[in-house]
Amino acid sequence: MTVGNATPAVSSLRRQLRAGLFTLAGLQALVSAWQYFLPRSFYDNFPTVRLDPPYNEHLVTDVGGLGLALTAVLLIAAITRDDNVALAALTGYLVYAATHFTFHVTHFDNFSVLEALGVGTGLGIEVVLAILLLWVTWRLRRSET
Repeated sequence: MTVGNATPAVSSLRRQLRAGLFTLAGLQALVSAWQYFLPRSFYDNFPTVRLDPPYNEHLVTDVGGLGLALTAVLLIAAITRDDNVALAALTGYLVYAATHFTFHVTHFDNFSVLEALGVGTGLGIEVVLAILLLWVTWRLRRSET
């Protein structure tokens, strides 16, 4: 990755990628830390979780731990500004976000319309942001070859 001699357009893309990686890491860290450190509170208070099957502390803390691992990789990508690390982090995040989105939009049976719109929109934004950041990473990699 070349940072010093980059064109203004490449520098702008790099700033956008870094900001997006920090945004995803921050959002992931917030929810994952809540799941990991306060699993019962997460289950009882996070919107729409009460609509899922009964509480299971092991499951919620495992998911929180995995989310914290994903947060670490996103942060490493943002801090190092390495396109290969960003590509790996964003690909992993997209797989997670897309499968999470798919599960929820196919299980709206107990949701109100407002809850379904909120969950579908919020999770959909994560998928779109990951795709956009992958596109930015791809453009940066092409500009440096």
